[in-house]
Amino acid sequence: MKLSMSDLLKKLRKYNQRNYLQFIFCMTFSVLLITSYAVMLYSTIVQQTLPVGGDSRKQVMMIFAIAIIGCLIFIMYAANLFLKYKSRETGVFLALGAKKKYLSQKLTVEMLQLMLSCILVGVVLGIGVAFLIWQLFRLILVNLGEMSLGLTFEGIMIGLLFGLVSMLPVLFQLYQFVRRTDMMEILYHQHKNEPLRPVTAKYGLSGIVLLVVGIFLGFVVPKLVSNTIGILLPGLWNVTYLLSLIGIYRIMTYAIMKNKRGRNPQKYYNDLIASNMMKFQGRQTVRNMSIIALLLTASLFASFYPPQLASATNAISNSPVDYELHYNLSEDEVNQQDIYRLARKHDVTIKEYQEIIFSELLVSGVERDWSDDGKLIEDYSKDHRLADFIDASTFNRETKSDLTIPQGHYYRVKGAEEAESFFEKDDDVDLVTNPVTKEELSIKFKGVARCQQLVSKGSRRYVLNDQDYQKIRTNLTKENQTKQILFNVTDVEASYPFAQAVYQEFIEKASPKMAVLNPYDAYQSAKAKANNQQYDYDRKIKLSPSNMSLMDDWKYYPAMKVLVENTFFQSVAVYFLVFIFVAIICLAAVGVISYTRSITIGLSNQQLFEDLKRLGANNHYIRKCVLSQLNKLFILPTVLAAILIYGFTLLMFGTNDNQFTSNEMNALMMDSVLLMLVVLYQVIIYYVSFRKIKKILQV
Repeated sequence: MKLSMSDLLKKLRKYNQRNYLQFIFCMTFSVLLITSYAVMLYSTIVQQTLPVGGDSRKQVMMIFAIAIIGCLIFIMYAANLFLKYKSRETGVFLALGAKKKYLSQKLTVEMLQLMLSCILVGVVLGIGVAFLIWQLFRLILVNLGEMSLGLTFEGIMIGLLFGLVSMLPVLFQLYQFVRRTDMMEILYHQHKNEPLRPVTAKYGLSGIVLLVVGIFLGFVVPKLVSNTIGILLPGLWNVTYLLSLIGIYRIMTYAIMKNKRGRNPQKYYNDLIASNMMKFQGRQTVRNMSIIALLLTASLFASFYPPQLASATNAISNSPVDYELHYNLSEDEVNQQDIYRLARKHDVTIKEYQEIIFSELLVSGVERDWSDDGKLIEDYSKDHRLADFIDASTFNRETKSDLTIPQGHYYRVKGAEEAESFFEKDDDVDLVTNPVTKEELSIKFKGVARCQQLVSKGSRRYVLNDQDYQKIRTNLTKENQTKQILFNVTDVEASYPFAQAVYQEFIEKASPKMAVLNPYDAYQSAKAKANNQQYDYDRKIKLSPSNMSLMDDWKYYPAMKVLVENTFFQSVAVYFLVFIFVAIICLAAVGVISYTRSITIGLSNQQLFEDLKRLGANNHYIRKCVLSQLNKLFILPTVLAAILIYGFTLLMFGTNDNQFTSNEMNALMMDSVLLMLVVLYQVIIYYVSFRKIKKILQV
């Protein structure tokens, strides 16, 4: 039977099916990951939840960028392996007299068909994976009600664009491959190694220095400059993070190339073959180890976000009061009779019931913002906003404190571990004005009164000297006063139905005036309208028990422990979804890249291991050589990623408010558990890879 050149190529393709499947899987998997990530990230619900310009959005985008870079390099690595496999058959055809132009055209068409098919399948599967994880999330983690993911054209196009862009470096590799003129070079290209040049200890040390300097310049310096000089560094400054990437590459290079006799020459000679095998394939190995370390860091960073978010409820959980409600005194809201009526209905015993009346007064303040050229703007105003005030006697009586305040001074009421923010200082207030009589009182900052139960997210609260307070609050109406109700119950956990009933009635009685956002200030809104200006927080919100965003957004959200604990995950479900999804995607990429590289170690060195057997090496020695390489491939990136993420997390906690709170320490403990799970995942991939290599080498 006469076979044409095309028939021979088809038969070879069928014979080398494993090599084709490896490239198809790697590219399809990479496109799948990026598409599913993009579909989830740019879905309607996520885009509506993540605040524009907020830290959470920036963090997700940063991890997305790392994932794109990692998957792109992984595709290039898979293409390089594929072309190595193709080199031998290409050389054979050239030896048989086939024209190089003909083979080049056939190989180019073949690669284009493979890649376009991978992109199409990857995009479709990526969309399916995103929706599958969304449905699992709805069923397992929390009931999200009528919330839907919301597929967007933008998310699909990003996945498709990534696939098309990833074709460019692969085609460039193909171009370099086919332009070779030396037939023997093509024939033996499969066995060509990429050794690294020898490096010294200074090279490794410079890697550690660059890693630390990159993080310091990229993360710490912008905060120092903004806090001390009052200048916001441009976004281009983030390029300094690249120093850390160079540092990681140098650390990995030194770890592979470091192999000296030292004080134990026998160990050096025992590991000589295994270490030199890694050196001869150093470039590929270093690139893979660097990408694995980056993706592991990104995965751990995403994994660490949910515990930090969950620890935000600790302030309410640690409050000495089980139930807290507050509203304007002019509102016809839930009162003592309503609360006791609902308590009897749900068989709840109330104790330590309190009602505190605060006076809403105008305070001076400083509005801080960044100008377009990155300079800090501080605008002082005598009538900056409304704030809640109480006299020292009432404060001491209701909180069992012994605060002493001289005339002309004030204390700022804050939570147990609440720190001063950059945009609002505790001593910004120096003038209080009665909104009715316009009488003014000059005051000075005396200190901070720690009292978690009196903290209100929607209002600033202060304590005045008794005489000053009585003087400045004259003629105030109900509209200028805030009522706060606080009480405990005998069994908090059993009072959940009661809490739901109180919450339901509180929302039903709330007037449209109460449907405002947390930062809303009635005086600022009125002043903006008088000046024909837009007030950013005039937007009304939907008051409904099913609206899970009320916990974070509503100015008058009642802080009831049992309600917060049971509904917290519903209110932040989208944040959990995004970051858990990101962690899974990055871990999946790590697993595939690690496994692929591990198998390559076995396949690329198969002939070498056969030669070692002929020279007398037993199976135990072969396995030891393999384990020596796998240890560096798995252990070093994992350890480096763990050190990086813990160092960065501690740095982030410390620079946020210059202190380490108990909430942050609790989050770190949960982070440690997650790290152990990631390590277990790496151990499983390690074990599976080792078993596969043993099967390949028959040891």
